[in-house]
Amino acid sequence: MRRKRKQRLKNLIILLLAVLAVLACLFLFRVRKLTVSGNSRYSAEEIKDDLITDFLSGNTFYLWWTHKDGSIPDTMPYLESIKVEIKSPVSVTVTVKEKELVGYFDTGSYAYFDESGIVLEITDELYEGIPVITGASLGEITLYQKVPTESSSTFRTILSLLELLEYQDLTVDEIRFAEDSDITVYIGYIEAELGQDEYLEEKVANLKAILDTLSASSAGTLHLENVTGKNEDIIFSPSDEVIVESETEEEQESDSFGSGSESTGSDSSGSGSESTDSDGSGSDSGSAGSGSTDTSTLGGVTTDGTLADSTGAAASSSADEGSADASASDDADTADSSDDENSGSDDSSDEEDSGVDLMVFNSSGQLVYHVRVQDGLVVDAYGNEVPGCSVNEDGYVVDAYWNIIDPATGELMN
Repeated sequence: MRRKRKQRLKNLIILLLAVLAVLACLFLFRVRKLTVSGNSRYSAEEIKDDLITDFLSGNTFYLWWTHKDGSIPDTMPYLESIKVEIKSPVSVTVTVKEKELVGYFDTGSYAYFDESGIVLEITDELYEGIPVITGASLGEITLYQKVPTESSSTFRTILSLLELLEYQDLTVDEIRFAEDSDITVYIGYIEAELGQDEYLEEKVANLKAILDTLSASSAGTLHLENVTGKNEDIIFSPSDEVIVESETEEEQESDSFGSGSESTGSDSSGSGSESTDSDGSGSDSGSAGSGSTDTSTLGGVTTDGTLADSTGAAASSSADEGSADASASDDADTADSSDDENSGSDDSSDEEDSGVDLMVFNSSGQLVYHVRVQDGLVVDAYGNEVPGCSVNEDGYVVDAYWNIIDPATGELMN
């Protein structure tokens, strides 16, 4: 009997010590110093307030344990990652990575959203380097909710185009949607007409290549509406406005549209040695092989509205055939032959793959690119099945948002 009493007393003492240890941990190990790094748009105080929301989350060990796997609390949807480190019983360091803002809508205030289309900020502050989206019909915008576009296809196009522009490292001022869904992208003084939301990858790639050949003061309209990636002609219409830039004579010479050295009628970049006046008219200074023409060409683009082929030489209808030598003709034939071979390769590739790359929303609400149907399953570029997506009895792809898509054309059916 006495032995049992001693055992009970011993157990009681152990229990009391455990309770005291827990209480000591709760009340002594409190976050009194929190250091935040990696933040830019959100202050350290805002992050602390969103991270420590109650008595328990203010405990040093509990805070570290909760986020040791990088889990982000529901109060901080603007973060992409978080890491908590204990420096002392009363001090922790929090390293965060904020989600990137990729675009915004001007609704009186600026509503910024991320690559998933989630509205992360509604503010009166205008951030530089982020494009404004105009012309798209919107519902009521709510913080931390998806952008409420009236057309799901427009929403998908916005996210896809922004991703392509980021991939090509293009800083855009504005993306505008017309009533007929034609897309126009504004970059500096250049207005790029992309047309409908098809072949966007090819259009943006051509846009990047052409902008790399233009000077910073170039102004005008690029017509990319009919680009499909098959060596189409592209028209550049110079603006009537004169852009005044403080440049040295050397910079002005190097910024001319058709700069390049020419040896046999066309240089390696496909542009003759030509200069362009502020009104868009070109004066030809090329060597043998360049016909007498008032059209300036660059990379398959003409600066007066006249078509040029994809090798960068002016179309034969605008050149004096009698002044071209045999060398230039051979080069042109070689380029045409090469284009025919490439075109044949593209055609055979299209025949092997009967479908097109699709964009779908998975069960997590994320937009997945380069999706196709394979063996009756919806798979990504790596052949992995996309969760939340299926193929219905009509052969159409149905994603997690109940968008019905024709896998052969990529057309949204509903």
